[in-house]
Amino acid sequence: MIDINLNFMRRFLMTLMAFGLLSQVSFAQLRTYTNNAEDSMMCVQNLSLYIEYFKQDNYNDAIVGWREAAKVCPKATESLWTNGIKIYEELAEKENDIAKKVSLIDTMIWAYDQRIEHFGKEGYVLGRKGSDLLKYKKNNPELAFAALSKSLELQGNEMEAGASIYLYKSAYDMFKDGNGEKAVLFDLYSSLGDVVDYNLQNQTSERMKAAYQSAQDNIDKMFGSVAECPDLIEIYSSKFKATPNDEKLLRQILKVMDKRDCTEENLYLQVAEELYAIDPSPEASYAIANGYAKKKNYSTASEYYGKTIESTDDNVLKMKALEKGARTAIAMGQGQKAKSLATKMLAINANSGDAYIIIGDAYIAGKSDCGGNDCSARAIYWAAVDKYARAKSVDPSVSEEAQKKINIYTEQFPKKEDCFFHGINEGTTFKFDCWIGESTTVRTRSN
Repeated sequence: MIDINLNFMRRFLMTLMAFGLLSQVSFAQLRTYTNNAEDSMMCVQNLSLYIEYFKQDNYNDAIVGWREAAKVCPKATESLWTNGIKIYEELAEKENDIAKKVSLIDTMIWAYDQRIEHFGKEGYVLGRKGSDLLKYKKNNPELAFAALSKSLELQGNEMEAGASIYLYKSAYDMFKDGNGEKAVLFDLYSSLGDVVDYNLQNQTSERMKAAYQSAQDNIDKMFGSVAECPDLIEIYSSKFKATPNDEKLLRQILKVMDKRDCTEENLYLQVAEELYAIDPSPEASYAIANGYAKKKNYSTASEYYGKTIESTDDNVLKMKALEKGARTAIAMGQGQKAKSLATKMLAINANSGDAYIIIGDAYIAGKSDCGGNDCSARAIYWAAVDKYARAKSVDPSVSEEAQKKINIYTEQFPKKEDCFFHGINEGTTFKFDCWIGESTTVRTRSN
């Protein structure tokens, strides 16, 4: 190794300071990452050269210094490779010559590999690499699928939202091209769903949560275009028969079938009951309840929705069980129970439009319990319309449904003369003396 005298050392350090690189790369590091002092000096010069152009978005000139730095000191800084990827991507986007564009893209992909070789973070970088492979090499989704599958294996729940979308799309594109199987899409749907669910529950950044929700929405669209209930039955029946006690498989089957709304299938209920026998969890009881509800066995469904509500601390699952339990109660003509469950929904989310709609529906379902004359017998419609109006005001997502119900049941208001005959006047307050236990405003129809 060549010795460096004191004067040369001083000049070299001054050069580093002049280029503002001492904060990024120490002298000792450069001597470690290069063969000699001359290479170290070349490294600093080219790093400085490309960075100045890079900051100006002058990628044509930046690439000159970048190439030399990448050759002389590839381990100098990780940003050398992240910036290099950016440079080649920008140049490729602007290149019209097909052959040159392909060459630039290939070099960009090579830069990803170099980043992994010199700085690790394989799972994370493969997620970025695979996304770009699908973006720039659309005719060969197998390349992206290989990189992104490895990324999922290494990253698990840490996989980025964008990489999750591109992984599913690569499998989707392979299937569309005749080079993939539906079973892969179904299994992957479950795996990526776990990643999304984890991040929706654990991310503190609203921006990141929104990114994962967008990922799920995009994946759902692709999944929905290829998955039909008969496909799921065909694929999962044999797997279930082969390993009926595989808890991971059971959860996967339920998750996929639930997303595709295949809960009326016998397989769904069989799997749910098998999972409940292994692990009587809230998720398993909820699945059993869904299965029986679809088969209109409302009493059993109600029982298992109740088990879910009592045993879960997950407010998302609890809200689902409360809502479906309330709708099941309405189907059984149990308006008072439905209102009670909907009120519990409002305790979790005071702006739940679904809860207010359920209360309105519960009033309609229990209308025979209240009122004794031509006017008061129809007073239930006043209370129901009040709840639908409330749903519309607090939750825009249910506005259309709420307005339809308002239109329907406003037509069921009592006639003015019927109310007048019983001393009940338009605009006055009416108090229910039945289980509804609320006050409302008298409203009538003219015909």
